[in-house]
Amino acid sequence: MHIKRYLLAAFILQLFAVGLSQAELRTTYNDLDFIFSGVFKPETFYGKNINWLNNDNDFDKSYYSRHVLDLTFDVLYGKQTYGSKILEFLFQLRNKGVWGNPESIASTTFADIKVLNAIRGTHKHGFPRHIFWIRQLWLQFNLNQAANLPFKNTHSFTIGSFPFQLGRGIALGDAYAVGPEILGFWADSAVDQYAFGAKFSGDIFADILSYDLYTAILQNNSTGLADTEKVVYAQEFGGLTNPERGFGKINYIVAGRFNWTIFDNDWLGKMTAEPYGLYNNDPEQKIEFPGDASSKLGTVGLASEFYGKRFEFGFDYAVNFGQQRVKGWDRNIIRENNRGGVVTLVNDQVTATYTNNSGIIVTDEPVPFVADSEAQKIIDRTFRNESQNGQVIGTVPAFGYLLPVAASDIVLTNKKARFGNPYTNKYNGWMFVTDAAYSFLEKDLLVAIAAGITSGDDNPNFETKDGNYDGFIGLQEVYSGKRVRSVFLLGGAGRLKRLLSTPAASDVQAPSTKAQAVSGFTNLVFCGTSLKWKPKSWKKPFEINPNVLALWQERQIGNARTFLGVETGLFINYSLLKDLKLFWVSSMFFPGSHYKDRRGTPVLTDEERAFENSQNPTARQDRIAGLGNNVAYTFNLGLIYTF
Repeated sequence: MHIKRYLLAAFILQLFAVGLSQAELRTTYNDLDFIFSGVFKPETFYGKNINWLNNDNDFDKSYYSRHVLDLTFDVLYGKQTYGSKILEFLFQLRNKGVWGNPESIASTTFADIKVLNAIRGTHKHGFPRHIFWIRQLWLQFNLNQAANLPFKNTHSFTIGSFPFQLGRGIALGDAYAVGPEILGFWADSAVDQYAFGAKFSGDIFADILSYDLYTAILQNNSTGLADTEKVVYAQEFGGLTNPERGFGKINYIVAGRFNWTIFDNDWLGKMTAEPYGLYNNDPEQKIEFPGDASSKLGTVGLASEFYGKRFEFGFDYAVNFGQQRVKGWDRNIIRENNRGGVVTLVNDQVTATYTNNSGIIVTDEPVPFVADSEAQKIIDRTFRNESQNGQVIGTVPAFGYLLPVAASDIVLTNKKARFGNPYTNKYNGWMFVTDAAYSFLEKDLLVAIAAGITSGDDNPNFETKDGNYDGFIGLQEVYSGKRVRSVFLLGGAGRLKRLLSTPAASDVQAPSTKAQAVSGFTNLVFCGTSLKWKPKSWKKPFEINPNVLALWQERQIGNARTFLGVETGLFINYSLLKDLKLFWVSSMFFPGSHYKDRRGTPVLTDEERAFENSQNPTARQDRIAGLGNNVAYTFNLGLIYTF
């Protein structure tokens, strides 16, 4: 037994040594097949105006050189004994970083900073080391053999971190964890880790109909006392008596699909259909505060693909249902405030009115936070409802730094936006994309067209009232096109942001006084075409692929016209060696009338502005140019070595 262990250890060491020196290895040991492979992708990227389309914003430029290295170790078991593979174990390691910027490798999520009783803002930081992390790690085995099931068709079970998507990855993609930016075009490399979950798969009718049933955990806030006892609901209506999170706050997905081969023969070609559905339960969404909303999202759809001798086409269609429930919330929190050069803790949604010792009536003065004071008890115990917004809630004598004239009281008044009542947004979004292609010149030239429409809507949280949200909601989506590809407005370089409406001064319930941005696959109408020339007569494979798309908004936003603009892209691939490919991606975006109408709109929300200022040691309110309508462009050059 000990000898076998030593031999196995020596074999594994030899496997890695040979694999790393020769850059390719597949070998067999008894019932085990070992496959070592990888991808190394160094690249350089430059982009201008890719966020805000404004030549006056000289900061909206990006340049980097970076690399992505993926190492994959795959183990197959059972071929010798069972005649076919019955178990597979795969893990993939990733190292990725921008050269000269070690903090680009990975970063923490945003976290609130609390000092004493005050929320000071948010913080995140990077990990300045070139580390490897697990990109995917999964085990798949044959249920027929493992459970001795008397089924003629094969059924399997997969568990771990692995890619899974529905249709074209719009309703549900596999982009669970992406890097701090998705500049550059290779969309798959943007996914730094796949979600952890489990999947049942199997054949219903061999070679005709199969199924996948999938579930994944996206966020688990029930792992122990640190999660379940955490005070996160004190601001919710009724939350003062029960502010702890409690058990069961888990964001999860359940999804299923059928894979139906309608026909597959030499005469007609091959046509497949994929009906699918998903359910996502997210108990702690954030509109203004962590956990101030919850969501139950369902999506059903149908995708199909056809491949003939020269003609091919496909489509994907899906609709949303479900709802988001926004909780009744007290927005009053303790913040730091500069009072005459002295940092003081104040209630940010309650003001004081009083007559000072100089006989001047002071209004709208922030009320200082003094724990267990009579004023703080009045503030905390006030009836929580929008009917109390702007209302006087009590009077108190002098306290803290508030010093009224003798024998007079301080009047405490709620601000107009202190309380937000609960309401529900019902999901009614939908999307449809389709494309087709035909090959010419002995199939060296492929001409493709594409079109799509996905419903849109404005920010539903300007008012606290029940309503419908008509914008399509996709999960973990980085779709960039199939036969006609996009760089700017779909899943490519920076995902050019589209601003929602700017709240009016009367919209006191709006989560920000500035317009918020969206960049996903929602509120879009597009059509485009592409050519792909791949000459078979060339000794070394070569491909050139120009693309053009015109894009509109499905729903008018901000009283601006809907035409977003025209995007052009050029993709070139050239094989230097058998497994070494040189690629070039360049693109330009010509803004349309929508951006002309919205020129000058502020580009940072209140929360983003506060975060930027928190990083500014001068405490100066820097001016950032607003949205523009200037041409944007990108250049991306790199190598892909596959082994």
